[in-house]
Amino acid sequence: MTKKTKVLIVDDEPQNAKIMREILSFHPKYDYRVAMSGEQALEILESYFPDIILLDIMMPGIDGYEVCRWVRGKKEHKLSKIVMISGMSMIEDRLKGYNSGADDYISKPFVEDELLAKLEVFSKLNRMEEVDNLKTMALNILSHETRTPLNGIILGSELLSDMKGLPEKARQYVDMIRESGARIQDLVEKISRYCLVKEGLQLIVCEKRFDQILTELLEKIDPPSDLHIIYDFSGDMNFWADWDLLEEAFLTVLDNAVKNSPETGAILIEYQKSDSLIKVSIKDQGPGIDPAVSEKIFDGLYSADILHHRQGTGLSLAIAKAIVEEHGGKIRCRNRKEKGAAFEITFREYSESKFSNSK
Repeated sequence: MTKKTKVLIVDDEPQNAKIMREILSFHPKYDYRVAMSGEQALEILESYFPDIILLDIMMPGIDGYEVCRWVRGKKEHKLSKIVMISGMSMIEDRLKGYNSGADDYISKPFVEDELLAKLEVFSKLNRMEEVDNLKTMALNILSHETRTPLNGIILGSELLSDMKGLPEKARQYVDMIRESGARIQDLVEKISRYCLVKEGLQLIVCEKRFDQILTELLEKIDPPSDLHIIYDFSGDMNFWADWDLLEEAFLTVLDNAVKNSPETGAILIEYQKSDSLIKVSIKDQGPGIDPAVSEKIFDGLYSADILHHRQGTGLSLAIAKAIVEEHGGKIRCRNRKEKGAAFEITFREYSESKFSNSK
């Protein structure tokens, strides 16, 4: 049986609420409740968990903006989609709604087909996010349940390896067990980290120079002596970020470039800052990326054997993407015309105040 989409209608005008109720009553896929005020909506939301909230803005007492902010502050409603419905058409009103946490906006008087279309789109989106959350929960459980027995395997193999008189062949098998356990342990740590960033990050920002950060990162990677790192920097090097997190993202991309570069090749790192845009490009001379899967290499749950992705960096790149997006940035990859791959990370420049309301 198909799961019904739960909808909460919030409107203090009886006629508007009646119209929306009648529209939904003709479609059995929807289970709905009606609130005639902001106060009643909050009361219903204590025990009803809608997939979609059709929310009027102008209401006496608690208005739609306040309801919206309340919903966004509740973890149990984090998947709820909020569609604001109002006769106000000024862009300032819409922006205020979006800043309060709304996902979309419909102007009164609304068209029935438009309302149903938006309900269908958000129903599908909500189901996709639910599946994604279930996958993340399963990974989280797997990583926690695996830690204890895995630690026993690694510790036991280390103790065996230290035993005197162990036959050479047996020692080789023990070392194989220890190395395999270490690889699994690294994967478990990445799974745990991936689940953490998917749940949301608390940003602690400060201002640093990008060239200084880059120097520190290269010391951690320690590239081969014949692999040349070439810089091309322009613009002011300072910008605000949670550098503990952002360093992790840059380190992943740099490490990926080093691993996929020939030992005598070169990696070009470009930094450009113009107006309010910051762009960092990391270009290698490796084998490049299969175009058929280039859009999926940042998906932590995508398991294809990608040529440029073969070093086990799948979850690491997904983590890097989540960190960059948490800063309001974007990360993408493409093949270079010459040879190799280019990873491009783009940010809008923000002051410290931009991050004051971070999760």
